[in-house]
Amino acid sequence: MLFYVAFIMKNSTPAAGAESPMALFKQLERRPEAPDKLHARQRSVLGAYMEKLGSKDLAFEMPTGSGKTLVGCLIAEWRRRSKNERVAYLAPTRQLAQQAARLAELYGVPAVDLTGKHTEWAGTDLRFVRKQAVAFATFNAVFNSSPKMAPQAIVLDDAHAAESPVASTWSVRIERRWESATYDQVVEVLTGCGAFSAAVARRLHHRTAGRVYLAGVAETTLAASKLEQVLEQALVYKPRWRFAYEKLGHTGLAACLVYVNSDEVFIRPVVPPTLSHKEFEDAAQRIYMSATLGTGGELERAFGRRRIDRIELDPVALASDAESDNPEEGNGRRFFCFPSLTPGLGDDRLHGFVREQIDAFGKALVIARSEKERTQLVKVVAPVGMPQWATGEADDAPEEFRDAERGLLAAANRYDGIDLPGDTCRLIVMHGCPTGAHLQERFLYESLGADTVLNERIRTRLIQGAGRATRGSEDRAAIIMLGRDLQQFCATHLDTMPAEIRAEINFGLEQEDLSEAGLREALATVSAGGADWAQVDEFVREREQTDDRPHRVPEGTPHLQTAARFEVEAANAAWHHNWERAVERARKAIEALAGGDSHYRALWQYLAGAWAVLAAQGAGGSHWAGVAGRSFDDARVSAQGTQWLSELNLDAIALLTPDSQAEVTALDPLDEWVIDQIADHALRTDMKPLALEQKIRDGLGQTDSTLFEHGLIALGELMGAEVLQRSSAHSEPDAVWMFGEHFWLAIEAKSGATGSKIASRKVREALTHLNYAAGVTDREVPEGSVILFVTPQTDVAHDARLVATGRPLFLVTPEPIQQIAERVLAAWGAIRSQTSRMEPIDARPVVANLLSKRQALPSQWLALVTSLPITVA
Repeated sequence: MLFYVAFIMKNSTPAAGAESPMALFKQLERRPEAPDKLHARQRSVLGAYMEKLGSKDLAFEMPTGSGKTLVGCLIAEWRRRSKNERVAYLAPTRQLAQQAARLAELYGVPAVDLTGKHTEWAGTDLRFVRKQAVAFATFNAVFNSSPKMAPQAIVLDDAHAAESPVASTWSVRIERRWESATYDQVVEVLTGCGAFSAAVARRLHHRTAGRVYLAGVAETTLAASKLEQVLEQALVYKPRWRFAYEKLGHTGLAACLVYVNSDEVFIRPVVPPTLSHKEFEDAAQRIYMSATLGTGGELERAFGRRRIDRIELDPVALASDAESDNPEEGNGRRFFCFPSLTPGLGDDRLHGFVREQIDAFGKALVIARSEKERTQLVKVVAPVGMPQWATGEADDAPEEFRDAERGLLAAANRYDGIDLPGDTCRLIVMHGCPTGAHLQERFLYESLGADTVLNERIRTRLIQGAGRATRGSEDRAAIIMLGRDLQQFCATHLDTMPAEIRAEINFGLEQEDLSEAGLREALATVSAGGADWAQVDEFVREREQTDDRPHRVPEGTPHLQTAARFEVEAANAAWHHNWERAVERARKAIEALAGGDSHYRALWQYLAGAWAVLAAQGAGGSHWAGVAGRSFDDARVSAQGTQWLSELNLDAIALLTPDSQAEVTALDPLDEWVIDQIADHALRTDMKPLALEQKIRDGLGQTDSTLFEHGLIALGELMGAEVLQRSSAHSEPDAVWMFGEHFWLAIEAKSGATGSKIASRKVREALTHLNYAAGVTDREVPEGSVILFVTPQTDVAHDARLVATGRPLFLVTPEPIQQIAERVLAAWGAIRSQTSRMEPIDARPVVANLLSKRQALPSQWLALVTSLPITVA
């Protein structure tokens, strides 16, 4: 009797394995359009891979267009078949992961697309879970607070782009513009525990902080519970950072560093604690692929790994391989244009020139370092009426932009993962040296001055960003480089670049004597292509082939590579609150960094000191206090030439004495300086009528510009400030109050101005006032100094805001100035009546009390004049 059943019955025998990925290539049922053989570099990588099969973390470098995806797919499929593993192939963006999945199917590798949200997988992930196919997804599929996949082997494509996605898993970013209350509360907690000095807190509060500050590490750890309370309260509003906070929790928060500037708070461990992230740590093997791996330990720091083995290929063997008849695809040709080198193209005309070129090319990709810079740049370079698109951190170019005849695509901190080949786009505008993806980077680069540790990252982003529109050997593109820091980096790091891009950048720098008309013609040649461009291509190629200069390893790179392992170990010890181990490993990192970048070494010396303070809270307090003191002393020496350390408490004994912290943080150095000046002021004991009072009241109460300026000068004198002497020079400020080396305040007074909006010319003029004062006095402008534009006008012209970059510039009506004057005059009246017979030393506490009561201290009146910023950077 025959039985028919409604079941699927098929052979479930696993796919046959192979002795190696190279052997597997011959077994795969590839589509006709797939490569029919492996070329030399692919075979070399795959052969070397089998020799290092036991490495849990293994990296290799293959240039763009050399078949890296095929190599990654072969390794992934070989491990799936031969080792019966769940294998994930991860890429920076959805489009790149999907593209790799399509190629995998082309090569005969079963693939499942898991690039969307896990709620949208609809069971397709079962093929991955049951080890029937390789999963293709973004880095975020594994690096998030609650991963929904647990791969047993991971292939990471474009691994150089993973620093931000990996670190973001444990990074809390509180943006002031959206979460001002939380920002203020965090700063208050950090100030209260001594992690910030009163001076830093004042600059942050009044938005005059000119750089990124690192909060005191030991103080932050000890105040973690208070910080946790603030963040827990903020979770009610479901901020974007809530998922990262879930990964941190209280214990992780205590092991984090906190960076703050006027715009945001950024909380994260110094190195991502991936050793505690089981979805990554539990994989039997992690393979890192990139076109630019670097040699300074950047990969280890980005992924939090102690050691990542490298596959080293023999270039001689590659060159002599007779079977290498499948030449690698080239990167096309680029013209690097540095318009600021062109005579006559100053800052006032530069944006107009770029706008003109975008209009002429018709399409352009604009890359800026941050969302804020992207917004500002697009405003000044986008042609009127040109369609605009923006791309997110995991998105490729929108299809609408690809298909459009005209358009501008703007990206923030996106230097890879966007492919615009052929006629899709032939113009890229890069703005600023590609650093500052987050506040830790900005701290390292701007505040710490540790260029060396970021140079590898900067160089990689520059190369990747410049290659977005040249994906094949026949592609061509112009790269307009904006920003003196970007120009400077290209010039000083030229010999560390690969030969091809070195020749291209050098050719671009050599166009410095080209006239503006000549530069336009050169860019038009790139756009048109043809015989003229072919001549340029050939010239640069010959330069590249005849350039026999050795590739320079950036200074300090070997030290950084050696130190990376110890940095990771120290950071992981801190993550587990093993402060003794953290100090010991940090000291190893410091030893490895000896002879390298002293500024970066200073950071680790400071961290060692801070962690030693925390170790001293337990047993062996006196020993660890001594270690902390010596580490802080070493950090002072290594940090010479920078200011970041001067704002931190480096007194180990004081840090171990809670009462001393409150005393240290109670006083604002600027307020203290003003109190000293007024206590010593000759007018304090002079009982004649206060002539300055009349000048102030008469001057600040009317619109006559000359009298108003006299009133400002008199007010500055009563505040105890040194007032810049007037010389009748055309460009001099109306007044500059110089409070020693603590703070300067420059004023552009237009008390009689009419009209509703301030013009751009006036804004440009005001922005030079602090520089003018510095030049006249031969002194440096103190950090946090500001410029005031005092006027009855209530708005700023649109183009004026666009040029308002650099120094902090604030719009102020005359009324707040008059209010401050009344406070100061009232305080002076009480001071003279109560202290005229006292010596300065005896008068000082009385002066301090009276100034505070009358709200006449700088920390009390600065908020009145710094609430309406004009500057946008």
